[in-house]
Amino acid sequence: MKKLYKAALLAALGLGSITAAQASTDLLLGFNDAAGPTSAQNDYVIDLGLNGATLVADAYANGGTYDLSSLFNATTFSSAFGTDSSALNNVCAGVVGGYSLSNPKLLYQTVAIGVTPQALSSGGLVNNAANAAQGVAIGEYSSGANTTTGWSGLVSVNASTPGSIVSGGSVSGVTGINAVGNLSSGILSLELWQNQRNTSFGPAIGWVDQGTLNINLNSDTITFVTPAPEPSTLGLMGVAGLSALALSGRFTRKNA
Repeated sequence: MKKLYKAALLAALGLGSITAAQASTDLLLGFNDAAGPTSAQNDYVIDLGLNGATLVADAYANGGTYDLSSLFNATTFSSAFGTDSSALNNVCAGVVGGYSLSNPKLLYQTVAIGVTPQALSSGGLVNNAANAAQGVAIGEYSSGANTTTGWSGLVSVNASTPGSIVSGGSVSGVTGINAVGNLSSGILSLELWQNQRNTSFGPAIGWVDQGTLNINLNSDTITFVTPAPEPSTLGLMGVAGLSALALSGRFTRKNA
């Protein structure tokens, strides 16, 4: 039943065109610490197991909130940043995701709450930032030793400095706005935005707010909360939900 409801939501929200190939390109949640001692200057990157469209649909299907806490490993976080006594204030975090193999080309990145990402001057920047997001290595590793595949190199060094290989196209360097923010007493909230390019030589369509990422490492909880849908979207979701129920009932009667 939930699968039917989720499929209906994807269609109603205009997300049903995401292909199987796109679905394999997941959002990544990255943590890094450039302010701590050398031993703590590491990257810890988590594959969220979902692309942006699926995360939004799953959140809507679960009452507007999707819990990602099970993907966070407190032991790995401690291994990466435990030598920094101020890790819960020094560590930065953010989310990026990209798909550039075919059209539409998609880019996701988090931004500080209350900040709208600046318009991209060309669709090519969507490609470049998406490529950078796709190149980030997963796991825990030293920031300095992984500048070409690591989070600190391909996304952001810290909350005020883009990735260290800006000339190669880090996400924050390309879009001109930082994808990460600083934890404050272990807590951080960021807004997730999406941009896309529909054709290989087309413009960037523009940023669309996807929802809010909330991190609380005092309780090791990470959640994604969707924005309230527009009334027109609610109507579509209602129709889609009724359609899903009708299909489910028809299937049940047929197999009774």
